[in-house]
Amino acid sequence: MKLYDQRLARCAPDHESRYVTTSFGKTHVIICGNREKPPMVVLHGINAGAPMALECMTALFPHFCLYAIDTIGQATKSDETKLSYDDGSYGFWLDQTMAQLQLDRAHVVGISFGAFLLQKLMTHAGHRIDKAIFVVPGGLVDGAFGPSMKQLSWPLLRFMFNKSDANLKRFLSAFYNEVDEEALLFHRTTLTGIKMDYRRPKQLQPNDVVHFDRPVYGIFADNDVFFPGQSALERCQLLFKQFKGHHFLRDCKHIPDARYYNEISLQIKSWLT
Repeated sequence: MKLYDQRLARCAPDHESRYVTTSFGKTHVIICGNREKPPMVVLHGINAGAPMALECMTALFPHFCLYAIDTIGQATKSDETKLSYDDGSYGFWLDQTMAQLQLDRAHVVGISFGAFLLQKLMTHAGHRIDKAIFVVPGGLVDGAFGPSMKQLSWPLLRFMFNKSDANLKRFLSAFYNEVDEEALLFHRTTLTGIKMDYRRPKQLQPNDVVHFDRPVYGIFADNDVFFPGQSALERCQLLFKQFKGHHFLRDCKHIPDARYYNEISLQIKSWLT
């Protein structure tokens, strides 16, 4: 939580912290940006927390009122209730959260695992979405087994065995272009300090979103070992009848670093305005 607060103070010093109650538990939401502008819901990656999602969107603050939701059941300020990947729980939780925030409809941006949550919202409460934007999305495709084992699973297992920085850096280098000290500390803390949930997001199927007719856009990373960008794009084109546009982050791994933040924000702004 200290790391969470430090990141939040840096990227969104002028924010409101609000808790809302759902049938799944208490949910924490960060509200920032321009309160007079259209609402945008932001869904972060797994265990990353809302501040990490907001970091790449600060250029959007003058143009939107952002509601960054801490995912329930993860290393965030929301309750620790773990929800099923297989049913509509995440969609119903987000529906209730948006209702408590009095958001009848909003643009929704889902980053990594947050894209899986956005898919659940599409499936079970699609009326809440104005436009949907995926960023390095999970829930559409999986990385190839061989590279995933070599670049992710084995370095992670070695780190969990001996807790060495060298093995942690090998693991993180699979999805960071540059591994800095902050990333090392954050991931060491989460990997060793909480009970990690290693479930893979269940892949979205055409029947799940056959009724969803709102515009969908995607930002993909061309060197993404988790969710390969070209394959994810092709799945979006197959799944969504209103898939309107895409953008590739070049020479980028799964977690974009600061050099890509302005590019991400400008692309999102162009689609939403």
